[in-house]
Amino acid sequence: MLVFEITNLAGEEEDEAEMAREAQGETTPAQRAMAGILSRSAAAHGVPVEIVTGRNYAFTIAETLADYARLSDLVVIGTQGPLTFPRKHLADHILFDTGRPVLLVPGQAQCAASTIVVAWDASRAATRALHDAMPLLQGADRVLVTTIHDGGDARAGQSGVELCRRLAQRGINAEFTGIERQGRQIGACITAFCAHSGADLLVMGAKRHARLRDLVYGSASHMIFDAGPALPVLMAN
Repeated sequence: MLVFEITNLAGEEEDEAEMAREAQGETTPAQRAMAGILSRSAAAHGVPVEIVTGRNYAFTIAETLADYARLSDLVVIGTQGPLTFPRKHLADHILFDTGRPVLLVPGQAQCAASTIVVAWDASRAATRALHDAMPLLQGADRVLVTTIHDGGDARAGQSGVELCRRLAQRGINAEFTGIERQGRQIGACITAFCAHSGADLLVMGAKRHARLRDLVYGSASHMIFDAGPALPVLMAN
């Protein structure tokens, strides 16, 4: 496991003294305290850990984090309420520019994944998220595949039923539920279904839309960003 601690999240400006300290490999008391907590937790679970606190100032924080993300299996970003700059920018950059999945984890979340909701629309992004989450799906007690539709789209529903059958072949207990949109935003439908189902984790594809389309149709992934995830969300593009 690699932990990349981002200092001064509020902006890219650091004073010269702090930059010099980081260049020499020095850390702050807060960084040392956090490193100790992470190291002890990882050791207790038998997980090798590498903690990165510095960076090359020739690159932005987003570029530095993206370099590490490209060589990692999963990027975990802690959240507290809505994702605002710079965390939203970092999550967006990793999702759409590195090819790696992102797990958004709200501070109050429990470390469990017994009931997992898979938001399925048969798209490339949803397919990528599904397969990135496969190890978690295989360890879950229950997997709920859901498709949000407008009432006349049968294809995605048929795909969802077939997906559950394929998951069953892997020993995954999965069931399909189609939800009619009824004028609601897709993101609102998904989050309501997760709350009703008592889900521990949401798996969904992330899509980048033009600004006008976001305003007209809404974007499920950006709604999750803007509202703040109520449960851990694994996203992939």
